[in-house]
Amino acid sequence: MDQYEYFSANNASFPEVEAMHRITGLRELEETLEEIRNHKPFMMLVEDDDDGYLSFEGGNSDNGFRTFYIVGQAKLNDSTDRKLIQRQCKAIALKVFKQIMADAQNFGDPCYGFDRSRIDYRRIGPLISNYYGFAFSYILVDENFNLV
Repeated sequence: MDQYEYFSANNASFPEVEAMHRITGLRELEETLEEIRNHKPFMMLVEDDDDGYLSFEGGNSDNGFRTFYIVGQAKLNDSTDRKLIQRQCKAIALKVFKQIMADAQNFGDPCYGFDRSRIDYRRIGPLISNYYGFAFSYILVDENFNLV
């Protein structure tokens, strides 16, 4: 199960997220927003590819970065609304990470190996149609990675 399938299966846990889309990067994020202009509720845009790094110290591990975006549409030229949207996006992400932390306890779950020591986020926006939000990146450690 990949990240998109995981979030789709758990979508009921995040009722604020009324739309979810699979993307491959920032360019596709903007193309997706262009296609669905004026979608007021919050959306989760999930990258289906990941980057990461390999570690050969203390055993082999593949440390894959996973990224998703939470965005909402703000009123045009309204900085108060923009800040509200951004706070709400971050609050939704905290719910998502709470679910990931709970699921990470189960071996075999797609979240197993979740590294809770560092979660990066970066503010995004304005995007097409005045969308704002955050990109959230986290690491899943695969300790079963074998060096061939």
